Amino acid sequence: MIPEQKTSWRSKIPDLHPQWAGVDFAEILTLPTAYLAVGYSNSILSNFGAQSHERLWERTRLPGGALGNTVKLIHACRDAGMHLFFTRYEIFRQGFPQSPMDRSQYDYWASGKEDWTDAQKERDCDTVAEIKELMRPEDEIIHYTSLGNVFLGTMLSSYLNMRGVRTVLLSGFHLDWCIEQAARSCRDMGYMPIVVGDACGCGREEDEVPTLERLDMFFAPVISTDTAVEFIRQARERRAA
Repeated sequence: MIPEQKTSWRSKIPDLHPQWAGVDFAEILTLPTAYLAVGYSNSILSNFGAQSHERLWERTRLPGGALGNTVKLIHACRDAGMHLFFTRYEIFRQGFPQSPMDRSQYDYWASGKEDWTDAQKERDCDTVAEIKELMRPEDEIIHYTSLGNVFLGTMLSSYLNMRGVRTVLLSGFHLDWCIEQAARSCRDMGYMPIVVGDACGCGREEDEVPTLERLDMFFAPVISTDTAVEFIRQARERRAA
């Protein structure tokens, strides 16, 4: 049997949980809002990356894919005058402080790549070209070394608080790891996270639906890029009025 060829991105946004019915999304986006772009690295999104075996570099570039949706989202956030934050994460972590458990895990991640040069490792954690070309000097870059929580050991919460941020738009990779942890942390810290589901992806495609459903059921509303862009437009009109 010839396998079915994928022709478009297949990210399933769940129906918005009834618990979010009382949220006026355009209104909370009129409040100081930040966009947090997590995990847009060559490691994940380039065919030469250390995590290229997941083939997210291929899936995200399909029509309607997460990378194109992210570009659309960045433009909308930029036009709305939001604060933009990008992250930097490394999987070559042998020089990091680590427990025996960390060491075992980090060595496993780097196995088979012992001959990678420092230049290759630097390129691996650099931002993928499609997103890097949209970044500006005033954007914040959060370099985090925790296992997967962008808030731990970084200045992110301080930067958000200094800017009076109340609402946080989230997208990126990996959805079931860094994005979910960020959404949970946002809620615990008093921010209002919104996950833009079709601008995210899991390493395994089959994990995306249950992760989106779990997020929407417990921690943060999950909406599409087009819906987010429309709410951002409405928020801009309300501020102008």
